[in-house]
Amino acid sequence: MTSPNWFIDLRAQSHGGPVGTLKITDGNGQLFDTATLVEKVRGQDVLLMTHGFENNRQQGTDALNEWKSHLQIDPPPFFIGVLWPGDGFLPIFIDYIWEGSEAEKSGTVLGQFVDANFGAAASVSFGSHSLGVRVMMQAISQLNNIQKARHLITLAAAIEDDTLNKEFQGVAGKVKHISVIYSMQDHVLALAYPAGNLVGGVIERGNPNVKAALGRSGPASPAPASVIGNPRLPDTWSYGHTDYTSTDHVDGDFPPTVNIPSPDTPAWGLTAPAPIPNPPALTATDKWKPCWSADYISTRWPLS
Repeated sequence: MTSPNWFIDLRAQSHGGPVGTLKITDGNGQLFDTATLVEKVRGQDVLLMTHGFENNRQQGTDALNEWKSHLQIDPPPFFIGVLWPGDGFLPIFIDYIWEGSEAEKSGTVLGQFVDANFGAAASVSFGSHSLGVRVMMQAISQLNNIQKARHLITLAAAIEDDTLNKEFQGVAGKVKHISVIYSMQDHVLALAYPAGNLVGGVIERGNPNVKAALGRSGPASPAPASVIGNPRLPDTWSYGHTDYTSTDHVDGDFPPTVNIPSPDTPAWGLTAPAPIPNPPALTATDKWKPCWSADYISTRWPLS
């Protein structure tokens, strides 16, 4: 039997708009009170997952439900989708400037709610895509009663590569395990973060005047101890910014693998990875990619 869907909705409007009053829903309009959710999470391993930039309420709901369906975790975590106002009406790279503020406001509201109400959960983890990473890092920064989150999962993080050493350095100490999944084929982040291009070494990664994206270049060195080894996704996979999640139903699953083949040399101290099937050969389309991102995270879940 399919488990019911749970969402924390931080939106004031279905499209655009500011952060609104926190609501607990099933994603289809039914509302629940806080006491109901508090009782549901008691003793559970909770995974809160949020969408990225340019998702309205329905798109966020669909993408999170689809991603959830491909998690291969037994027993499954208590999954809660988080909807936040990360969309607007301005051109994408202009609107992005304002949505960072909305992400932080959303994270503050979410983090304070979780800290006040999820103390009876067995564990609390946070997952995110794109600019949603800022929502979740801000949420974790609000935790006081919950001493340490179990996991922070970042997919195509639209945030600076040194954020765990600088802006959100306190977050690294509040999470047991941080998984950073990134791809140099993420051309959206290459445009949003000039240093992400690293063209011919003209713009160096350590240049103080420019920034690279965590979701394109990986964590800046030295990475905090809580960051688990993550080599970048192989360039041959052509893994772009929108490939991690999908609002479309994806049939089947990509077999999960503990190691990602390193594109050049092993990164972050990983040993040589075991060979795995070549993902593009599985299908003529890129539909396997959202399956893979959920399946890969499933391999990290047993860490406690």
